Amino acid sequence: MSDYLWLVPALGLLTFMACRAAPIWLDCRWRSVPRRWYWTLAGIVAPSRYWWRARIEAMSPDEQADVLARETAKLGLSRADSLRCPLCGTDVPHAWTLDAEGRPMIAPGPVHCPQCDFRLDACRHCEHFLPGAPGALGGYALGGGDMSFGRCGQYKTPQSVDQVYSPEMAQRLKERGYEVLNAPIPIVDSFMPPDFCRAFQPQRKRLQVGGVRWPEARRAALLRLLAPSQSAGPSASEETASDAEQWLL
Repeated sequence: MSDYLWLVPALGLLTFMACRAAPIWLDCRWRSVPRRWYWTLAGIVAPSRYWWRARIEAMSPDEQADVLARETAKLGLSRADSLRCPLCGTDVPHAWTLDAEGRPMIAPGPVHCPQCDFRLDACRHCEHFLPGAPGALGGYALGGGDMSFGRCGQYKTPQSVDQVYSPEMAQRLKERGYEVLNAPIPIVDSFMPPDFCRAFQPQRKRLQVGGVRWPEARRAALLRLLAPSQSAGPSASEETASDAEQWLL
């Protein structure tokens, strides 16, 4: 009997694959989506690539408009590119957009809540931000856990060693003749980026900690429907299989 125990997980895996593949196969056939076998097999690994890309592209303009309106209403937002403010719950308009490849990205700043001080393009959400708390001599302890203060790893300016390093490290540098060094600029309020900043790069983990969810496949599809001119990348029917899907084809 024990010789056939492997059948249990095997049957479970086959059932799981069938539950994912069968609806896609039937929907492809009903909508006359090309490359039916490809999307059926690819849907086993990444079903969202079919349901929120190829399927949407196969719809008529009226169906696409209906999907856009219905799904946006489910999100409780005024527009598909809006964001629900994690601090006060207000609708933040025009928060998301698409890059040249049709992938979601934060819209060019400023992206701020109309009711509170929340900024989506704040320093604390940027990968260049080096968090830390003010030191005893006005410097910053880089790498600290305090996200309210810190420095920018992208922009630098000449600064006194006393402003940048701990007293012990500053004294060592002075003994070697260093009084001023080119160091990352201070960020006194991580909720507000400097006016001159043009190097904002979102870090998804920091956004998640701040209560912001990066657009998933469904939201990306809605953004493409909202601004079709921005989705100039390759269509779903022309995309190549990912590494995770190659073994199926």
